Amino acid sequence: MSRSPARLVPVFLLLMLALSGCVRLHAAMAVSEDDKVSGEIVAATPPTQDSDPGPQLKVPSELAERVTTKAYKVDGYAGTQLLFTGLSFEEVRTLASVTSPSSSRYQLNFRRSGDLVTLSGSVDLSTVPVDRADIQVKISFPGEVVDTNGREEEDATIAWDPRPGQASMLTATVRYEGENAPSYVGWTLLVAGLVGVAVLIVLALAVVSHRRSLVAY
Repeated sequence: MSRSPARLVPVFLLLMLALSGCVRLHAAMAVSEDDKVSGEIVAATPPTQDSDPGPQLKVPSELAERVTTKAYKVDGYAGTQLLFTGLSFEEVRTLASVTSPSSSRYQLNFRRSGDLVTLSGSVDLSTVPVDRADIQVKISFPGEVVDTNGREEEDATIAWDPRPGQASMLTATVRYEGENAPSYVGWTLLVAGLVGVAVLIVLALAVVSHRRSLVAY
């Protein structure tokens, strides 16, 4: 199953816009079957003057080949549009830690256990004015949504609406095998093979024992 690139933005940069003014943050990511994450970040505020570029998001040097930025000026907002593709779960955490002003204000972690992938995140928007924020978060997965505190949409897409003026939790559990996950079919065949070998060993021992009893007789 293929997934198109995300059209909104990652959650981990929300706090960079926790300013005493209007905030536009559209966040979305798409997770692929091989546990790679792609997405786009739009982080913007109304400019205070014509030369004000708005929030500027920096890219860590080790991710420069897969993370790019460009100026964003839409609907009276100015800021940064950041696009990334093919990041591993660990690289997503790296991008979060490098670009965030305070790791204690928000978290975003993907973890795999067997065929389950869990997302755990927190976003503190307590300093963002309640009536002056445009915030959207969406993440698409390539499998079955098992559990989430977000809003389920089509094609295993989960949406959250973090509320300004408070902290919000983002959680999800999704089932899909992934490239590095143990295959159920493969595990079944392995177990069957081991059982078959064990049966052959037992039969061989039984034959040897029977022949010895005949010789003794």
